[in-house]
Amino acid sequence: MAKAVSPRSHPEAAKPPATGAPPPGAAMKVLCVLPRQHDARISRRLDMLRAAGFAVEAVAFARDYDAGRAAKLPVEVVGHLRNVRYLARIGALLKAVPTVRRAIRRNQLVYAFNSDIGALAVLASRGTGARVAVEIADIVPAQLAHGAGHAVRLLERVALGRAGLLVLTTGGYLPHYRRRLKVGTPAIVVENKLDAAYAAAIRPAGAPPPATAPRDRPLRIGWFGVLREPWSLNLLDALTRQAPERFRAVLAGSFDNRLTELGIDAESFERVVGNPGIRYLGGYTSPEDLAGLYAQVDMVMDCYRTTPPDAWSQTNKYYEACLFAKPLIARAGTHDGEEIARKGLGLVVTAATPDAAASEVAAVTAEDWLAWRANLAALPRASYALVDEVAALGEALTALCR
Repeated sequence: MAKAVSPRSHPEAAKPPATGAPPPGAAMKVLCVLPRQHDARISRRLDMLRAAGFAVEAVAFARDYDAGRAAKLPVEVVGHLRNVRYLARIGALLKAVPTVRRAIRRNQLVYAFNSDIGALAVLASRGTGARVAVEIADIVPAQLAHGAGHAVRLLERVALGRAGLLVLTTGGYLPHYRRRLKVGTPAIVVENKLDAAYAAAIRPAGAPPPATAPRDRPLRIGWFGVLREPWSLNLLDALTRQAPERFRAVLAGSFDNRLTELGIDAESFERVVGNPGIRYLGGYTSPEDLAGLYAQVDMVMDCYRTTPPDAWSQTNKYYEACLFAKPLIARAGTHDGEEIARKGLGLVVTAATPDAAASEVAAVTAEDWLAWRANLAALPRASYALVDEVAALGEALTALCR
């Protein structure tokens, strides 16, 4: 294998391509191409790659709004992306190709996040000998839409078909790429579980502490994270107004613009948050805040839309609720709903409207809650924490470069 030459002492054309695995005893070099500088999930994945023994370098795009956990390593900014449609990003992505290509030449492997960044990585890596892995954490409606969506899918089909590995955060996405896009690239599923050390600190003995069923007080339902589903907000509003003596809701996190786009205007939001049965605690950013939030509630909202691509997703709330042993409320026809029903981890509502679903939640008994919590308490840590994934991801990436 040709040895990589320092980019500081030699011109671009003098560098031999980085191919194959590094010499014995040397860490394989991987360039991570990020769609933003701050993202808890992406930062966690970079930690996983380092824990798997890779030497990680990172480049990222700046964004107008970019808040969250930063990576624990220097990140070079290679351009600016606006929060707009995929096709509108093409100019910014193409402009970044030379900079990303120079970074690729210092590495054996490229790990790109999201389809559009994956397309950039595939293009920029041509002729370098570096292999490309693309992680798909989300499929957005634009990827399934008519009109411009056809161009987006064509771009995905070409780019992902030329990648060496797909990393999917849920198995629910695999049929889309295999059946609809006809992408045959090898794929592995690395679920967006919680950090193993964090999970062990919360539940050092594996099982959660004993809990008392909410018999003589209101049942408290939590909704945490990015609060973007008006269906959930309306359900909690209806439930706490129908039976205020039996139910309370606790909200924490940031409200997404989708609430306005999908029918919750400012007046409606004020009405809901003004409901005395709903308490909004504001935003939170630190993982340390989660323990305090989950300690305040008995069940957790995990309701999202039942239409693709949302229905294929698996949420952070699912893994958090499993860790803290809080039964979930999900919708039938969603990936989380299937998992919750199969494992007996909470209520899966079948109603199509929030008001009707509120009646289903109102029928929950203390015995239901105790049964669900017992199943949650019995879950192995690997169900919600990254126990085996570090080694599995490392092996798949190493095999890619052989």
